[in-house]
This record gives sequence, structure tokens and C-alpha cells, in this order.
Amino acid sequence: MRRTSLLLGLCGGALLSGCGDDGSGVTTGGQMMYTTHGSVSDGLSPVGDVIAAPGDGVFGVQSGGGVGQIRDGWTVEYQKILVSLGTVTFTTAAQDDIEVAADFVIDLQSLPVGGTLLERTDVRERARKVAFTLPQASSGRTRPLAPYTLEQDAKLMVDGGYAIYVEGTIEKATGMSCRPDVPSDCVPAPLIRFRWGLPHGVAYDDCEWIDSTVANPSVTLTFPAIDWLHTAVGADSPTLRAQWIADADLDRDGETTLDELQAIDAATLLTRRRGYDLSGAIDPIATVYDFLREQTRALGLRSWGRCGSASNL
Repeated sequence: MRRTSLLLGLCGGALLSGCGDDGSGVTTGGQMMYTTHGSVSDGLSPVGDVIAAPGDGVFGVQSGGGVGQIRDGWTVEYQKILVSLGTVTFTTAAQDDIEVAADFVIDLQSLPVGGTLLERTDVRERARKVAFTLPQASSGRTRPLAPYTLEQDAKLMVDGGYAIYVEGTIEKATGMSCRPDVPSDCVPAPLIRFRWGLPHGVAYDDCEWIDSTVANPSVTLTFPAIDWLHTAVGADSPTLRAQWIADADLDRDGETTLDELQAIDAATLLTRRRGYDLSGAIDPIATVYDFLREQTRALGLRSWGRCGSASNL
């Protein structure tokens, strides 16, 4: 295993155009990050950048019948989405592994739309495959991705031992919250809050860029925020629904908690009659919390092209 140390260089704006230079340095918002680019004589290909970017839904998900919209009339707004990124490993055609130790807490909502540069490393060949981890944040290792992540948010992740934290609301003027076991027992619920910190670390492997016609010397990890709205587990699902979040508010106080999700039988709330397919889960889904866990695991599967596997850390 050949390792590279992480020399932090932040680069906002356009995905690559804002990070390019003449080979001697990179201008990053008034700061200069120097790097050594390869040349024809030394056999190095263009620099392999590791970039983090916000994905689908990070800035909210609207209701509607179109692709990427929520079918049951709810609108989702997020106040916070944090992920803990551990390592990123390039595998070249020659089977050389180059590991980048990131260990960042990343606030996805604060990232530039085009992404930001996490690390730059010279590689002799373009990455053929990529692996990366989303581990539990831990003291002494995990740090905030400055200037995009607040120290207090990194502390929240470390104190909770979270791999991902999501906080937001679902809203619908005519929204109702109905008992999972008695669907006819409903009360008005135009707004439901949720704050979910999940400790389940995941390692993603065999990630391949799916469009071979596009030159891709960089690795852009694009994290979405819609997977827990999908009605199918373990597969691409064109249908998004949020009613389950409202129905899981058992005490009807306007907030759906993890304790409430753990108290609900998935077979009662997430039924085929309601459009759900749980057959693609890696681990058993007994409760609605298990459904959230499995859907969160899917967050990284399409972060770079398509990943062949996801395993628990």
C-alpha cells in the first residue's frame, strides 16, 4: 500500500476550472497551495484530485410527479447534513493503491455546488477503481473541513459517534400523521421535524466511473440526500415518498425521533400496498429504524460512478 499524507487545500467554485493552474501552484480563495505536477519525463499523469460535492436533494426536495420529486405531496427541507469521510483509496490499472487519509466531518450544505478540493496527489495512472469509507467520527482523528464545517458540528459528530447526521423538516399544508397500525386514525400534521444521528460506518469498494468517454483524472465524491425517501431498498428507485416520516411520529408532538422509528414494525408501516419494496436490504429490516439504516448505507453507492459493494465498518 502506497500512502500519501493529507495536505489540505480547499478550492471552491467550479469543479475543476477553479482548481487548475499551470503546474506550479493552485490559487484557492486568496491562498496558494503548491503541488508538484507530473511531467512526460517522469511518467506521471495529471494530478488526481479528491473532491467532495453536494448531491441530489441536499438543498431540499420538492413535491411533484417529476424525477427526483416527492410523490405524496410533502416537501423536505434540511437544516443540517453532516458526513464523516475517512479514507479514499485509488486503484490504478497496474493495481497500485494510493490511500488518502481525509478524516473530515463535511457539512454538505456549506459546500460550493461544484465541490471543494480535499486533497491532491500525483498518480502514474488514472484511477481504475476507488474505495472510500464513511466511519464513525472519533476524537483525535476526525476534524472539521474548514472553512465549510463548524467546529461545533464536528464536535456533535464526535460526541455522538456518528457517521452521518441529518436534521430537517417535512411540510405539507394538508399533511396528516396516521397511526402505522391504524391508518384511519389521523391528525393534522402540516410540519414534522427530525434529527437523526446514525453511528453505522460503511466501507464502499469497487467503485467505477460509469462513463468511459469522459476523461476523469479526479475523484469527485457526490453525496445525495434522498435515499431515505426511496421506496425501494438496494436498487435505483424512481419513487420518493415522505409520509412514513409523518406516520412515525407516534406521540404526535411534531417530531419523529429515532426511538420512535425503533418502536415501529417495518412490516406494518412500509408495506407493499403502500409501494415499498424491502427485498434488496443487506441486513434484515425489522423496524423502521432498520429501513433508515439501510437507506443511509445506500448514500455512498453512487457517490463516484457506481460502487460494487458496501460493508459495515
